[in-house]
Parts: sequence; structure tokens; C-alpha cells
Amino acid sequence: MMKVVVTGATGLLGRSLMRTLDGAVGFEVVGSGFSRARGGIIRLDLEDEDSVARFLDQEKPDAIVHAAAERRPDAVEKSPESAERLNVGASERIARLAARRNCRVLYISTDYVFDGTNPPYGPDSPVNPLNAYGRMKLAGERAVVSSGAPWAILRIPILYGAVERLDESPVTEIAAKLVADAVRGEKTRVEDWAMRYPAHADDVARAILALLETGRGGRAEGTGIFHFAAAEAMTKYGMALVIAQVLGIVGNQVVPDPAPPPGAPRPKDCGLDGSRLAGLGYSPRIAFSEGVRAAISPFFLKE
Repeated sequence: MMKVVVTGATGLLGRSLMRTLDGAVGFEVVGSGFSRARGGIIRLDLEDEDSVARFLDQEKPDAIVHAAAERRPDAVEKSPESAERLNVGASERIARLAARRNCRVLYISTDYVFDGTNPPYGPDSPVNPLNAYGRMKLAGERAVVSSGAPWAILRIPILYGAVERLDESPVTEIAAKLVADAVRGEKTRVEDWAMRYPAHADDVARAILALLETGRGGRAEGTGIFHFAAAEAMTKYGMALVIAQVLGIVGNQVVPDPAPPPGAPRPKDCGLDGSRLAGLGYSPRIAFSEGVRAAISPFFLKE
């Protein structure tokens, strides 16, 4: 039996991962959260070293999936000190404490460690983050690698899935904007500049499970940097057209905006090469049209 701790268990990816591991043979899973901790999720302040150390001593996990992070680039730019405490400080702390306990760390990172000028990016491609979020996640990667703990890193693209609120994902929040504008009789301008690769949280959770299984007993195949390569590429405008079709909104209400998005700088195309993960027998299953319909249906579509 492998015991796994999931940080950020109340987030979009964390919830999917908790469900996936709870249903997997040979795994015991314990989730930690903070502001939204409830229903069996342990409240844990990742910035408090003594609390984290006591938690690890009590639970004695074989592996930690560190999914807790401030993932919104604009929020990171507005509050860099608090974001750095979580994205960098907590990552360094968890990795260091895990190393003392010979506990494996699987760190969830981002495609934003790249500048988007030369895709597709492999695990060994040069990194050059354009915004503070990407720089912090890269610093977190380096803290994990240098900690001495057994490690793996999974870089993922834009995430969507079974959200609790539409604004929990930059994908599903498109639906809220489309509906609000439709009610007002207005067209919706949607960014058509950056190529994105939407990844369903359930698919990413299965990839994490594959990495945990491969890394049992310290197997070398489960160590290193892995990329999650979603099967479909589209701009946010492309996503909006699919979402509009799901919602029954006419396509000409959606207008492409060719300008880069405002706020924190974004890379133009951070397509990832997922061949190393594919070599473990993993591939995504959920088509975007299917996944986004399931994600937004509870908010808009009545059976």
C-alpha cells in the first residue's frame, strides 16, 4: 500500500486527484487544504514549518503530490510576496522535510516556465518564464530537485474540469462571460492570440497516478521532469466557439480579439512534448467538447 499526501486537495486538480487515488488499488490518500478545508480534508498551513513537520510525522506518507499553488498569473503579479511564500517557500519547505523522511515529492508545475517562442517543449528544453508566476514555479522546481528527496515534476497546461465556481478555471469562466453578454444582447470579444492546450483535471489526475505507480520503490523511470501534452490546441476564442455551441449561443456572437491579453505577460505558444509520459503508457482520454460540456452543464443546462 502506498500512502500519498495531496497538498491543495481542495483545488480543481486536487479534488480530481483525491477521487482518482481513492478509487485506485494499492493507494491510501490523505488530503490537505487551508481556506476551503472540509469534509475529511486536513487543514494545514504550508507556511508553518512546525505544522508541516508534525503532519508528515503523523501521516508518514510514501509520497507527496504538491499541488497547492497560487496559479493565477495576474493575482501573482498583484500580490507577489504572498504568492512567493506559497509557490516557492512552501515548495522548498515540503521538499526539504520530505527529504529528511525519504519521502518522494511529485511537484505540479506549469508550461509557463517557457517563453512560448519555440514549441513543442521537451523536459530538457531551455526555460525562460515571462511572468512572475512562471518564475516562481521554476524556483519551486529547482527547490524540489536540490532538496535531496526522491522527486518527479509534472508540467501541465491550462486546466479545467469539475469546477465549484465558473471562475475557478480560465476555461469555464469563458462560459459566464458568454452568457452575461448574451443576456445583454452584446457580442463577446475573446482573445485569439495565444495557443493553449486545455487539460481536463481528471486526465491530469490519471497522469499523476501513472507517475506514482511508475515511481514505486524508487524506480528510475518515475524520476525526472514529465510534460502533460493535451490532445487539442486552440486559442481562448476557439474554446469560446465550442462553449457557445454547448450553450446554444450563436457563433457570430463571439468575436476574435487578435491582441495579446492584458495583465501579466503570457507566452504565445507553450505546447509541450508529452512523449516521455506517453512512454509510460499514458494518454489523455477526454475530448474538450465532452469535458467542457460536463464542466459547465451544472451551471446552465437543465436535464
